[in-house]
Order: sequence, then C-alpha cells, then structure tokens
Amino acid sequence: MATDRFAEARKVGEGGFGRVYRADALPSLPRVACGFAVKTALVGVGAQGLAELQSEVRTLSAACHPSLLPLLGACLAPARACLVYPLCRGGSLEDRLYRTPAALQRLGMLGFETAPPPLSSAARLRVLRDAARALHYLHSCSPMILHRDVSAGNILLDERGNGYLADVGLARAAEATAGGNGQVSHLSTQRIFGKPGYMDPIILNDGQASQLTDGFALGITLLVSLTGRGALGL
Repeated sequence: MATDRFAEARKVGEGGFGRVYRADALPSLPRVACGFAVKTALVGVGAQGLAELQSEVRTLSAACHPSLLPLLGACLAPARACLVYPLCRGGSLEDRLYRTPAALQRLGMLGFETAPPPLSSAARLRVLRDAARALHYLHSCSPMILHRDVSAGNILLDERGNGYLADVGLARAAEATAGGNGQVSHLSTQRIFGKPGYMDPIILNDGQASQLTDGFALGITLLVSLTGRGALGL
C-alpha cells in the first residue's frame, strides 16, 4: 500500500538487485520527514538470492556510520523480498552530474519541480568526502567490510547536500591473507561485481577484491565528479 502496489509512478531507481520505490510513510516504522526508499527484487528470490539478501541484512545491521545509508527495515519473504532505507531526496551523485532526461525524471520523482542547478566543485568534494569517510569506516571494521561497487550512482545526497554511501548489498567481510603481518585482507570471488569503468583490473584479472580495489573505484568516482565525464575510457 505504501508504494501503491509498486506503481511505476513511484519508481525512483533501478539496480542489480531490483527496483527502488518511494514511500511517504510506512505503518511499521516511525515516520521520518524524508520518507522511505523501498528496494525490492524484480522477481522472487531463490535460495541463493535469499542467502545473499540475509547476508546484506547482517552486514548493514552491524554497520553504523553517519555517512553510510542505514538499513531501516527488511522483508525476507522469498516472493517479495524488500529492503527499506531513508529516501535521499537529493538524488544520486551520478544523476546530479550527468542530468540526462532519465536522470531529471528520477529527480522529479524525488520532488524537484525544475531541474536542480549543477553541483559546484565544492559541493562535489563535500559529497566525496562523506563517501570516503563511510568507505574508510567499512575498511576499519573487524573483520574488514569491502563495498565492491563504489560508483557515482551509489553515492546519494540528502536535501542539504550531504553524501551517503549506499548499495552496500554487495559488501562482504574480507578474509585475512596468509603470511605477512596478517593485516592485509582480500576477498576472492568467482563472480565479478562492479560497474564498467570503475573496476580495478586486478578484479578482472585475478578475481580478488580488496581495500585497494574499493579505493580504485573511489578514485574513478573522484575523476568522474570533477570532470563530468563517464567512467568508461576516462
């Protein structure tokens, strides 16, 4: 009911997990001024998808930082799995940078009656600073948490221009490497995550994610933000 049965008119985004819908109020959660974003799977999740969703809930429930988008609620029903976050009415950094017709339509769904002005360089740097602090927090957890999908599309803005690192659904606790001082961590994976242009070649060649590959993606995000150009070929 909160999303009008997941109406197309309430859709404010779409990602690898599924679609994101705006909800102004949810009876099961205290009302917040900004509203809610409900991320729901495109189709029913199988056993593997449900396990990944449960892992995301565990990861997000244990993580808490002012610049990390908090998880407010979850529904783990396989037929309609949902995650609930605060609604960031400033849109994504990607949409605010590129301002394509689709981006302006999404921003309109968030409440912009006219196209917002371009972000100043100072505003972009403030948002990147917030995201970098959240990523540093994840890397400082024990065990270390790797984001694995840092990009301009996964950094959200609130109405005051503060930045939040979002979509931590691909995050995983890293495994300590053998030998050395035991402080270097990585995560070996057979599934490649991340967006084209943002992925460190180490992931593509060796299948290993680490704090360095997260840092590479943040560096590309910095270049994208300061140049206004796409990540591919940058």
